[in-house]
Amino acid sequence: MTKYETAASKADAVARMYYLGGRGPEALGPGSKEKRSALESLARAIMLDLSEVSTKAECGRVLATRLRVNWDATCFSAGDTITLTGMNRLVDGVVEHMVAAEPGVEERLVRELMILAPVPRGSEGQGKGLHMDTIAADTQNSIAEFIAELSQEGDAPNGREFIAANLLADEVKFSDGSWRAHLASVQGWLALPEDLDQTSAEEFDRSLARALGFDPNAVDTEAVAARLVERLELAATLRTAFEDALEASSEGGATIGSATQQWNEAWQGLEEEEESESVGPIVASADTWPISEFVQLASDDDLELSPSYQRADVWPTADAQQLIESVLRGIPLPSIILLKELTEDGTRYDVVDGKQRLTSLLRFTGKHPVALETVRAKALEWGIDGLEDIFHEDYPKFRKLWKQHELESLTAKVERRNYFPFALRKGNVKSLDGDLQHLRGHYYSEIRKDAITIVGEKRKLYSLFEQVSKYKIPVIVYESATPAQVHEVFSLYNKQGKHLNAEEIRNALYHHLALMRGLLITAGDSENIELVAPFLAAEWDDLQSTPVVLDDYGFGKAGYKRTKVLSWVLAALVVQDDSQEITRSTAAHINLMLKQVADNRRSKFRDEETVLDAMLLLDHAVDALAVIPAETWAPGFKHGKWQELQLVGTLVGLAAACATYGDDTRSIVDARLNALAEASASEQWRRPRKTQSKEQWKHTGRVVASIMEILDVDPDEAHDVLVSRYGSSGLDRLVRMSTLTDE
Repeated sequence: MTKYETAASKADAVARMYYLGGRGPEALGPGSKEKRSALESLARAIMLDLSEVSTKAECGRVLATRLRVNWDATCFSAGDTITLTGMNRLVDGVVEHMVAAEPGVEERLVRELMILAPVPRGSEGQGKGLHMDTIAADTQNSIAEFIAELSQEGDAPNGREFIAANLLADEVKFSDGSWRAHLASVQGWLALPEDLDQTSAEEFDRSLARALGFDPNAVDTEAVAARLVERLELAATLRTAFEDALEASSEGGATIGSATQQWNEAWQGLEEEEESESVGPIVASADTWPISEFVQLASDDDLELSPSYQRADVWPTADAQQLIESVLRGIPLPSIILLKELTEDGTRYDVVDGKQRLTSLLRFTGKHPVALETVRAKALEWGIDGLEDIFHEDYPKFRKLWKQHELESLTAKVERRNYFPFALRKGNVKSLDGDLQHLRGHYYSEIRKDAITIVGEKRKLYSLFEQVSKYKIPVIVYESATPAQVHEVFSLYNKQGKHLNAEEIRNALYHHLALMRGLLITAGDSENIELVAPFLAAEWDDLQSTPVVLDDYGFGKAGYKRTKVLSWVLAALVVQDDSQEITRSTAAHINLMLKQVADNRRSKFRDEETVLDAMLLLDHAVDALAVIPAETWAPGFKHGKWQELQLVGTLVGLAAACATYGDDTRSIVDARLNALAEASASEQWRRPRKTQSKEQWKHTGRVVASIMEILDVDPDEAHDVLVSRYGSSGLDRLVRMSTLTDE
């Protein structure tokens, strides 16, 4: 609970007098004299009318008598002025009276009084800090309405606290500074990087400006207010989405944990957008292409279906079948989004959006490049000439040949993995009624010469997929776009409901960097090492343990979770900037690392050998963790399966040890298992109650510092090793974070 302290100045005391009486404050007069209205306002708080009392000194005496506080010569001075001593006796007496009359009001009242802005001093004007009473009325109303909306009762995301005050908008006042207390009560919904400082009005304003991205030493009230309205509106929108997710929980759709994750990811995505810089006009064109155009590009190896920033998963066959049925019926498909690239070998196209649709079309027709590569390899292995022709012209015969030559059955799962063709659905499939009924259950090779009605004309089926047909697919081509422009494109698609996550956007923005590609391959979230990161191939026998271990810890392929973990660990180790503390989000910290590499041509991470060295360091940290028995870790730290925050802190500490001891790390760790077990059970390692970024970095710092101490790793030595190898280190600052107390 906030501690009540007597006002330190007349400006503070007078602000409290106006606030307690529910009146807007007036500036002190010449010579810092209080106005009579301040005393009258204070009297209103205890239902006392001073309008008929003659002087301010007498008003003070009457108030003191009602409050039963001492009123003597120290309380007033010549010129009918109330001293600070007198004011404090009156104000403190009224506070005591109000608390006694309504015991439950104490915590709120004290908190609000402690962050009131002092009244201006005569001609000094507004003074320092934010002066929300000067902003436009519509901006004030917007802030008040959103604060009131967020103050209503309801569940909050895990790790976020708010006070359900059930406010009305007109209770949020700017004239007396009470807006600060009301904003503080709902700040949990705003996902700010740190708690707002409520020790004083000035510190509150500085912390709010800093949290919204402004320089706290040069506060622009209008700009801060406008940004605050934006943040509050987003908070209200995301609260509604959070509550909608919780409503679905009764039907098995979500839990408070999953709803919290969605809420966190939404804020993370918004932060990614805010951090992206304007990259100028984008050159794009809209067109329609026949399916055959995509087939030809794929055949010529000019269509990149799986750029490193794209999801690696493939639609279930049932979804692919339904898409083909839609095409056969002439139903238009959504736009395919392509990124055009001019290379030394000619023009290539990256599939930014529409990968699953194109994959389905290419699988159905037997034209997927991965499938054809597999078939050509099998032709050599089986010694069968013309196997590719059989694959195209009689796929059921190809299946029989597979059965004769392969131990592995050609199941639907194997076909999907190899991008082999699939048959249309069997049975009473309504979308395949009429003249499409005879297509049910057949592969494309069996029906390609069958006639169907295509866009009003009776044509052979192959004309739809292999010739220039009237059926066309909308295409948007972005020409010569930079990686940053791809980021903007992804952000736009997110707003349109494409639901690309923060990791996909990051991979798109920085996939041109060897560091980004190295992280993707080492994490196992991209599998084509020769195409994506061939510089890792020589050490792959060593590196390949990382995705296996992370899989075992519950970090699978979905959503690039493994890449995020490795990126987070590396960023914690090497990001260095001018800030004394780390308050940025995890996503922002990772982005800063990649941006520093992208912007600095002299960065050591521009060198593939350095990237390989960093990936080996991460892999060895993962390997060191893998040899520690599961029972070593206290349940209160690990929480069943590894959680991201705990895993990252542990890996950073072990990576620092690996940087210092090299191959000896595992034996050193093995000798200190008891100490690790004891530390993981300590209060110091317990997950922070709050989820603000600063609190999470403090927790990470404590875990890292503790592991380094247990393993006798000298922080300065580890820091110097990282600087020598990678050009920078964030280890020293992370260790400093461990010394900060919890908020």
